[in-house]
Amino acid sequence: MSRRTIITVVISIVCACVGVAVYYNIDPAQSVFVPKCAFRLLTGYDCPACGGQRALHAALHGQWLDALRFNPFLLLSVPYVVAVFYTSFGKSRLAVTLKHIVQHRITVLCYVFLFFLWWILRNTPLWHHLVS
Repeated sequence: MSRRTIITVVISIVCACVGVAVYYNIDPAQSVFVPKCAFRLLTGYDCPACGGQRALHAALHGQWLDALRFNPFLLLSVPYVVAVFYTSFGKSRLAVTLKHIVQHRITVLCYVFLFFLWWILRNTPLWHHLVS
């Protein structure tokens, strides 16, 4: 592994750990310091990530049903992003094998499709009825 790759991985891990510590200790629903969604403030509609901060906070505290209620797409996105990161920087046989699946054009297109489907679905009256 090159020196540059090692530095990138270490910085990424440190940033992730800091982010996890912040979201574990600060409740985004109660804090005025946590940024609010600009898209929602401007349009009144939820973006695909709306509720993600609250979902992450709930998941870190083991409150999985609350996390699902805040943003179920986050529970799909986090493992996928971790898998992309692992297959991008990992040099093991498993990482190389999984890269052909995780970063395959069809897999990425499916994720993008689900992303936009989620964006539309979460702004329908049906979704608001289901979560209330």
